[in-house]
Amino acid sequence: MPGLDGIRAFAVLGVIVYHSGFSWLPGGFYGVDAFFALSGFLITSLLLAQWQRSSRIALADFWSRRARRLLPALFLMLAGVGALAAVWPRTLDTPYLRLDSLATIFYVANWHFILDHANYFFVTSQPSPLLHTWSLSIEEQFYLIWPLVVLAVLVGHRRGRGPARPGTAGESRRRLLGLFWLSVGGALASGAWMGLIAGPGGDVTRAYYGTDTRAQSLLVGAAFAVAVALWKPGQSPRAVRAMWWAGILGVAGTALTWSLIPETSTLAFRGGFLLASLSATAVIACVSQVPQSPVSRALAIAPLRALGRISYGVYLWYWPTLLVADHARTHLSGFALLAARLAIVIALATASYHLLEMPIRRGALSRWRARVALGTGAALALAVVFTTTALVAVPGFAGATSVSASASQGLHLPLSVRTGSATGAGSPSSTPPGSHPAYEAPEKGPPVKVLLVGDSMAGSLGVGMQQVQSRYGAEVVNEGHPGCSLGAGSLFKVLWYTVPPGAPCSSDGSPSGLLDAWRTWVDRLNPDVSVYLARTDLFDQSVSGTWEHVGQPRYDALLEKRLQEGIDVLSSRGGKVALLSSPYYDSGEQPSGQPWPEDSPARVRAYDIILARVAAKNPGTTVLIRLGSLISPEHHFASVVDGVPLRCGDGVHISVSGGRWIGEHILAELVSLGRQHSETSPSGSWPGYRIGAPSWFSKLPCAA
Repeated sequence: MPGLDGIRAFAVLGVIVYHSGFSWLPGGFYGVDAFFALSGFLITSLLLAQWQRSSRIALADFWSRRARRLLPALFLMLAGVGALAAVWPRTLDTPYLRLDSLATIFYVANWHFILDHANYFFVTSQPSPLLHTWSLSIEEQFYLIWPLVVLAVLVGHRRGRGPARPGTAGESRRRLLGLFWLSVGGALASGAWMGLIAGPGGDVTRAYYGTDTRAQSLLVGAAFAVAVALWKPGQSPRAVRAMWWAGILGVAGTALTWSLIPETSTLAFRGGFLLASLSATAVIACVSQVPQSPVSRALAIAPLRALGRISYGVYLWYWPTLLVADHARTHLSGFALLAARLAIVIALATASYHLLEMPIRRGALSRWRARVALGTGAALALAVVFTTTALVAVPGFAGATSVSASASQGLHLPLSVRTGSATGAGSPSSTPPGSHPAYEAPEKGPPVKVLLVGDSMAGSLGVGMQQVQSRYGAEVVNEGHPGCSLGAGSLFKVLWYTVPPGAPCSSDGSPSGLLDAWRTWVDRLNPDVSVYLARTDLFDQSVSGTWEHVGQPRYDALLEKRLQEGIDVLSSRGGKVALLSSPYYDSGEQPSGQPWPEDSPARVRAYDIILARVAAKNPGTTVLIRLGSLISPEHHFASVVDGVPLRCGDGVHISVSGGRWIGEHILAELVSLGRQHSETSPSGSWPGYRIGAPSWFSKLPCAA
């Protein structure tokens, strides 16, 4: 069936084009479902053929063949990733690479990544070079479980008498019908379960990576394999014509789903994956039953067959290659970058196929030698990964941009703006550049209570700031929570992922949960000044089913309204509110070679205008402190300012030394803001609050 290689070629190309960031193929990720459907069809066909020949299924032989086919190339890729991590540590060496490798070896990577997804810093950092192995894990789990299901349904056991023979043709047909309806029912149940998990307030990533939710594609292919064994459509002229048309409809369905239903669409998780699987299976039906059809002949052309034969290796190598061969290293973008990546991947996959995979499949090693070699290969691959990750640490400030704060004209403006125009412009400061004191003796009186709120940017800032708080007569409570801000919608896009906001934000896209938490803290603690900092406001947000961001009028109005609601809560007991302007960010580049949208300087500027406008509307309550001008002088991202490393290696968060440095520049201002409230409304207490880094801070690539 040469056309099946063509299906493999299109499937792997769709995945690569999608992950290369081309907007004209937003559903290229459905290529994985084409692979799943093809695997379900082929594996079930092999099992049924053996059962029909011998009334048995040799599980040990089946699993041994799968291991010889899949494991050698996988071990080679793992060893290659380990070696590359030593060369490009910031790109390939993540804090989780060891665990990722173990999960890959034992084919549980999809569940490992689901658990990591609960960690906000998994989705806000450079992705694992082994992230793509989630689909391989699902396939291997299918190879392990599905033969047992087929064996139970078709062969069965009689107590004390061994396996039951299929007996009459009627008995065989009855058992096949049972397997067919089990496959169909399982596919429908899997699709419905996906829609339920990914429903409003649900976990899209859990639905995407779960074995139970993605089984629908495998079972659709399996159902067609059973249908072929039952009804033998290739022997009926009427059925052949139906398969001929199925191929045409399958191609059309594939084109529509791949081009019109992105992963951010509600339809994707409520029938889109099932539709993609049915379309792919329709093409498989045509290719396998009508080899002379136009669809079959088109898919059997030599270039597609050649790519399809090495598609497993192409899939193994494409993701690490995409991370390494980026715009910064190649100086290419668009189709030129895609072509360069494809050339590298095809070369690696071809070498793996001819030098490693095929010799082992053709029996270059005897059975016992193959078992020893596979175990040795796994150990060597893990040894390479563990050794390189032990020797090379993720640099906190690799390629850091260093700027002198005194060189920035932005610091010639006052750090805080209490009133002024909508843009927040102020008059020139009389304070000479660089004269901010490293130490300022606190005034007499109780410490000024500072409540720090926002997302992980606020949380990371608070770690270092608490270390210098006593110098300025401040007491900082750090309530920055990852992935949670006033502007967060029901979902937001960050780097490669679409995720819901974290607690205490509400999952319905409203700020009610966060505002309720703030109200509780304010009532209990009576802060003298509350400080808000959040980067999540800059992400693409899902608002009422549409994607919006800062700089678009509708979202700007919504964000301004929510900021006002937040100020009303934070100042409800008379304390002041300080809004921190946004610094610039550099979290790397998209697969297409372009910067990530949330790093856009235009978004930072638009956001700061909104903050200034809200502060100007609350002159007696709220001030805008120009954190952006302080740590992003000259209106550019900088990791190091005045010789101090301020940012973590992700180009986003504040390092411990950065938090100390920022505290030395703004704590005196915050204490001055909150002093009057501290003297006139001293109630409220801060007992039992942690001083130090929150547990999630250790997951950041930050220097001390």
